[in-house]
This record gives sequence, structure tokens and C-alpha cells, in this order.
Amino acid sequence: MKKDLNFELNILPVLDILSVLICFLLLTAIWMHVGTIDTKQAIGDNAISGEKNPPSLWVTLAKDGSIQLSLRDVPKANSLEESISKISTGINWSVFSSKIQTLKEQMPELRTTVVRPEAQTSYGDVIRVMDQLKKYQFEGVGLSPLG
Repeated sequence: MKKDLNFELNILPVLDILSVLICFLLLTAIWMHVGTIDTKQAIGDNAISGEKNPPSLWVTLAKDGSIQLSLRDVPKANSLEESISKISTGINWSVFSSKIQTLKEQMPELRTTVVRPEAQTSYGDVIRVMDQLKKYQFEGVGLSPLG
């Protein structure tokens, strides 16, 4: 007696899994493209090369919504240490925007910025601060983790 060699292979479950995986991979690829932000190291260790750090604006974000602005590596005549108090809804965006605009008008050569959020600062606030800085032509917007 010979065994019957005809059998049927059910590939429907394999096709179901492949179709789900293909959709997942396509969505992931699109999300990775959309969800990126262009940042670079604005200020680094120039001790080896002997170069000085460029003049920079440091924006420190507190978790309560207050912002501290300070200028670094600029002549003493242009020093700035300024604080923007919070309002009931959080960060006072209109005051922040006007101070950044005024600062950029006074010092057009200022192009580098470092954003220093505290650990509990809202991610949305950090991104909005970076967007405001890019809006006023700050080219080197860097991010310093955990202030």
C-alpha cells in the first residue's frame, strides 16, 4: 500500500501575518520620517582645537513654567541674566517670544542656543521653545539633557 502524497497546505494564516507586518513596517517608516527633529551639538569641548565657543543663548526651562535666559561667551558689556515668570497656564509664550525677538535684533550675530530643560519639564514645552528659536533664525539650537 502506498501512502497518498497529495496534501493541502493552508497558507492563509501566513499571508495574514505578512500583510499585518507589511502595514506595520510601512507605518513605522513614515513615522520615523515625520517624527524627526534636526538638532546638533551647538557647543562642545574645543579645548583640543584651541577654538573658543561661539556666543550663545542658554534657555533654562523649569518644570513650573518659568524660563531663565542667559548669554554665554559674549563680551561683558552684553551680559544677560533674565528670568521670565510663569503664568497660570504655564510658560508665558508672548513674553518669551518678544524677548527672543528683541535679543536677536540687538545681537544679530547670536546664532547658537542651548535649551536646558529640568527633568520634569513638559516635552511639548521643550519642542515649542526650540520652534520659537528656529523661527528667529537661531541656526545652532542644541539640547542639554537634564539642565
